[in-house]
Amino acid sequence: MSHGYKGKGSLIHILVDGNGYPIAATTTSASGNERCEVEKLLDRIPAVPKQKLAGRMIVLEADKGYDCNWLRQVLLIRNIFPLIPYRKMSGRDIPKTEQILETFSLKKKRWQVERAISWFKRRCRRLLARWERTSLIWNGFVSLGLIYMWIKNLVG
Repeated sequence: MSHGYKGKGSLIHILVDGNGYPIAATTTSASGNERCEVEKLLDRIPAVPKQKLAGRMIVLEADKGYDCNWLRQVLLIRNIFPLIPYRKMSGRDIPKTEQILETFSLKKKRWQVERAISWFKRRCRRLLARWERTSLIWNGFVSLGLIYMWIKNLVG
């Protein structure tokens, strides 16, 4: 059982829009590779037509745990700018995040992801601890939580 008995070691991965509202969510065991979930989350949302972008690029912001060259290349192939801070490694000549933000006139919005996770767990208390033994039921509750958050945001 990859998710563990009663959910010990389960993770919820959330992709949010520019306002901090969740667009897609997946669940995995805590021992999985989080970087692989980025592609799965991006596959769950429809692609933005190139006419609507008109010379702009979508920015994906993540924390240092997602720092790897293959993920940056996958995102750039999909026309998504990876705003991912580099991990500190000796012998690596990397730009600082502040330099990237200044060059492309971007602002940090990582706090919106953290806020969305706290909204998700506050509004859907069933997701604080995983009591379901099967991953199908757990994924169903995560999907219901996502739907509930959008209904709450749209209706009020």
